[in-house]
Amino acid sequence: MGGDAELYRERFATIVAARRGTRRRPGVKDVAAIAEVGVGTASDALNGKGRMNPATRDRVRQVADAIGYYPSALARSLQSNRSGIIGLSIRPFGGAPLQYLAVSYYARFLNAATVTALEHGYALVVIPPSLPTLLRNIAIDGVIVADPPPGDPLITELKARGIAYVSDLGEVDDPDALCVGNDQAQAVIGVCNHFKDQGAATVGMLVSDSDEDYTARSLAGFRQWAEENGQVPHIERASILDPESTMSAARRLFEGANRPNAVYTTEAPAGGYLLKAAREQNLRAPDDVLIAYCAEHATEPSLSDLTMLSLHAEQVAEEAVDLLAATLSGQDPAPRHRIVGTTLHVRASSRRHSA
Repeated sequence: MGGDAELYRERFATIVAARRGTRRRPGVKDVAAIAEVGVGTASDALNGKGRMNPATRDRVRQVADAIGYYPSALARSLQSNRSGIIGLSIRPFGGAPLQYLAVSYYARFLNAATVTALEHGYALVVIPPSLPTLLRNIAIDGVIVADPPPGDPLITELKARGIAYVSDLGEVDDPDALCVGNDQAQAVIGVCNHFKDQGAATVGMLVSDSDEDYTARSLAGFRQWAEENGQVPHIERASILDPESTMSAARRLFEGANRPNAVYTTEAPAGGYLLKAAREQNLRAPDDVLIAYCAEHATEPSLSDLTMLSLHAEQVAEEAVDLLAATLSGQDPAPRHRIVGTTLHVRASSRRHSA
């Protein structure tokens, strides 16, 4: 094929020279001209389509190799209706689009989603949830939507454009929806039952002032537990990435004669503030109050004794990408709703009795 390749390159050089020597990338028209076939035949040969003599298909591909022509990714996506790209949208945390990287859960989720997407042969891009119309300008096969708020405009746009997406359990009532996430209500109930087993009579909770599904389900679980145990739910809310707001909420939980005997926060950044607020009231954990928080790992040595609820961010991300990839490949994955379990790591801050 060596002689033919040299001939093809010479012919391409002649074509370029005829265009007044302009140097440019080879195109499918050049491949077609050198291979002496139509443009449509050349395109089909390069993309494995159409019915043609095998010798013709081989000649077209040899020409393309010789002159350095490769179909563009955009062209392939238009022909196959696949771009090889999936998107990931994470809610703006604390009002800032990139602040989720400051939270261990989202940082781990993003890393695991990227690795799993690559293993499935997809590139992964992060999509701003506040700009759903961006989907009209990029080629994308599917999207993972993490913690969408009620009436999320991105999901509305995805549905309108017929783009496959995986969300959390907010759409679990829809049998056709693709959902992956934790059962937040049961996770919170589990934490409260642990507090009760350790002797706590009353429980309080500090949550974000946001309205995403994660917070809503956590609150639902807490209120259910409080009702079943004859308690009035003691809830404080805060703008979690605002230290002053979070500290104020933590202090309110530990002030007054009716303060709870145990406190749980759904937000990792608030764990340290709970410990500090308790110390300000001369309360020690676990003797005076039980404390637990939700996080993937202790980011500071001072939190190493704090009981921690893990949501297994990496597993949630892996399941979400697997589910989306299976759907994009034409499979009918089962189950379409996947619940990832949580783990309560009991440490000194909430352990009064042996297990």
